[in-house]
Amino acid sequence: MDPASLIPAAEAIPSPWGWLEALLIGTFALHILFMNLTVGSVLLAFFGRLTGRQRDLAHELGHRAPTLLALTINFGVAPLLFVQVLYGQFLYTSSVLMAGWWLSAIIAVIIGYYGLYVHDAKFDAIPGLSRLALAVSMVFLLYTGFLLANNMTLMLRPEAWTAYLDNPRGSLLNLSDPTLWPRYLHAILAAPAVAGLYAALLGKKKRRQEWIDHGLAWFTRVTMVQVLVGGWLLMSLPRPVMLGFMGADTLATAALALGVVLGLAALMAGVSKKPGLAVGLTIATVLVMAITRAQVRLLTLAPYFSPASLPVKNELSPLLMFVVALAVGLAAIAYMLKLYAKSAPKTAGRG
Repeated sequence: MDPASLIPAAEAIPSPWGWLEALLIGTFALHILFMNLTVGSVLLAFFGRLTGRQRDLAHELGHRAPTLLALTINFGVAPLLFVQVLYGQFLYTSSVLMAGWWLSAIIAVIIGYYGLYVHDAKFDAIPGLSRLALAVSMVFLLYTGFLLANNMTLMLRPEAWTAYLDNPRGSLLNLSDPTLWPRYLHAILAAPAVAGLYAALLGKKKRRQEWIDHGLAWFTRVTMVQVLVGGWLLMSLPRPVMLGFMGADTLATAALALGVVLGLAALMAGVSKKPGLAVGLTIATVLVMAITRAQVRLLTLAPYFSPASLPVKNELSPLLMFVVALAVGLAAIAYMLKLYAKSAPKTAGRG
């Protein structure tokens, strides 16, 4: 069977695809930053509770995690919508193929969210319950990330959709894809690295040198592992896509090279114990890697589809309304976070 025959017809888009792709990349970078902060904070807090080291830091990160998760979820809406607009015929199909698993992500996030509140509320009162709630939250958040990795890779493989003929129950997973595990690990390992920088900044704010050292240790060590996982991910890509990042496609090659340079520079800043510089370079790295991810999607789907071929209705008002709403929303969130930081208790373990 020709996989191209399984791809539904594309819908017209309201504005040129380049604008929508740029907004997809920008909003995804914001989402992934908050995701890294959330999942990484949970992981650092869990290992802190497990080992008994840096208990105050575990308390601090656990206290902030529910707010970070709420921001992660909200910032995830926009890029998901843009993916649906540009690549809906692929994403909707993969979502249906794994519908049972995909719908379970909603329950998983709710359980994870509730567990973070229990962990914070019972931290001192019932330590055992608090630790258990944190472990449950961590497992369900990692599970949700695994489902996202499955869906985002399955949508790129129309040739794998024929498995529906043998399994029409909506329970497919993309386990045979060689990019699944390195892609998932690459996303998850970024979390404790980013959260380590966050911990270092909290330590700098609260004048806790042990937090700074602990956070930078997480950042530098995990980032070193990331270099290896990133190489694994590159080698696991389909050969035409991999070659695109090795000189065959100028933009893809430039994006990958810039991302690697920025990542190594951030690592060196962490080794030099310059958390502020490491944060700036890491944010830049995440943005460039979001561009790289977009290039992976474009190059992988190239045999079947290009968003440049989508018909355009030239209805710019929805796009302008979104941009205005996004700007106002970002300003409002920044103001709320400022108020949140000011209202937090000024104790050693909370802030």
